[in-house]
Amino acid sequence: MDSLVGIDWRKAWQERNKARPEPGNSACWDARSEEYREHSCKSSYTATFLSYLALDPGQSVLDMGSGPGVLAIPLAREGHPVIAADFSPGMRQAALARAQEEQLDNLQVKALDWNEDWIKAGIKPKSVDVAIASRSTMVDDLADAFLKLDRTARSKVALTMVTEYEPKGHKPLGSQQGGREPHVPDFVFGVNLLLQLGAYPELRYIDITQGKGQESKAHFVRWAYLTWKPITKD
Repeated sequence: MDSLVGIDWRKAWQERNKARPEPGNSACWDARSEEYREHSCKSSYTATFLSYLALDPGQSVLDMGSGPGVLAIPLAREGHPVIAADFSPGMRQAALARAQEEQLDNLQVKALDWNEDWIKAGIKPKSVDVAIASRSTMVDDLADAFLKLDRTARSKVALTMVTEYEPKGHKPLGSQQGGREPHVPDFVFGVNLLLQLGAYPELRYIDITQGKGQESKAHFVRWAYLTWKPITKD
């Protein structure tokens, strides 16, 4: 593989994205909202993410790409003011239903897309203490997504990206499948892009086992957890 030095990681991500399937529009995720809601409480992923996040009492959170509230609901239970943002109406409805069931009045559900102008959408700079994005960074412009989270947060940004142990199978670093370029895991792009933006991310991993039911074979998945202090000013 080419040397990592001198790569424009923003452009490299954009070129990589052109060669892989679309992550799905809002209707696609609407159809999966009940499935995600049903299984979201059956994984150690949430507990590990929140333990790494280690929020102070009462800190406010923007959860971008919140889905059915996998992280937003537990955070609200702990007393944190939470904005659960997603572009999928089905996912937002699932999160809202859970919040209503538990009478959580500190959780706001908001329609928000990575590609829109967040300020015009009502997400002001430095408006929350912490901005997170859990397994939701399949975007065209990763640098723009990182900077939107960074500009919104006052004290911390945290997100997860896939490693070579992906939900759809093991893809070792440098492996070639179907005549494509050697595989580089998403989080490698994320770490190097953040360094080029001037952030120094902390890297940890979340290991889970998926598909242990009678109809699905168990397999190992590793997520990369990246966190950094915001580099943008008000």
